Amino acid sequence: MAEAIPLLIAFGCLALVVYLGSRLLKSRFWKGRQLRKASMMAARGRITEMTGYLTANMDKSRVSCPLTNALIYFHIRSGNLDSAEKIVLDAIGKGDKSGGAVAQLAYIAQGRNDWENAESLYGKAIDLEPSLSPTLRMNIAGLLIQQNIRLDEAEAILTEALESCGGPSKSAVHLNLAMLNSGKGNHSRAKVHALTAFELMPDNQLTQLGRAQALGLAAGASRRMNDREESSRLASKALKVLDDLPGTDKLKAELRELAGG
Repeated sequence: MAEAIPLLIAFGCLALVVYLGSRLLKSRFWKGRQLRKASMMAARGRITEMTGYLTANMDKSRVSCPLTNALIYFHIRSGNLDSAEKIVLDAIGKGDKSGGAVAQLAYIAQGRNDWENAESLYGKAIDLEPSLSPTLRMNIAGLLIQQNIRLDEAEAILTEALESCGGPSKSAVHLNLAMLNSGKGNHSRAKVHALTAFELMPDNQLTQLGRAQALGLAAGASRRMNDREESSRLASKALKVLDDLPGTDKLKAELRELAGG
């Protein structure tokens, strides 16, 4: 189960919270209203309308624009990596030389399992904007976990982050530690970290997917410990958290399998 749930999506959801909080435009109130309007469209299943609205109102020259970032995130989460990449490259072509833009390319490369390129791009993003280092180093740890390589290095990064992060970022650390321990076969510890990640995430639309995935990881760990009743309970709870969130069909299928006992 841990391997089947994409780390990138869970991490992207949490990174978005941090990113939107740190990259506010001068028109903060207005952009916030626009973002909430787009979120309502998505919640009602009006996906084409939502993507059109974001495209029409976003700042095409800056990935740090909340609307631009939201559209990139949506495409990444939905698996439309080419669409996400085009938005980022267009912004770079219009003059966005920020570390955030390079970091988005790294997210996309990671989504394609282009590990070497992703790690290189994360490094370049950190060089451009050292302030992004805490979040992006966690992403580097995540891609190492996905490849099941240099796990001691990944654990060292996450242990350091656990001592310095708070809020949504700390939940991301626990989510990655859940993945790491699952890969090592430490299913009890994996479950503890997954449930801790779930508890630390705020309950809102931006973290809806991440919270469901944390429960899914805990359900998978329970199944591996032969606790089918607990696995089914947690998977059923994850499905309720997901509700009708679009772009999550694969995750829902995995959770239904676990919920079935």
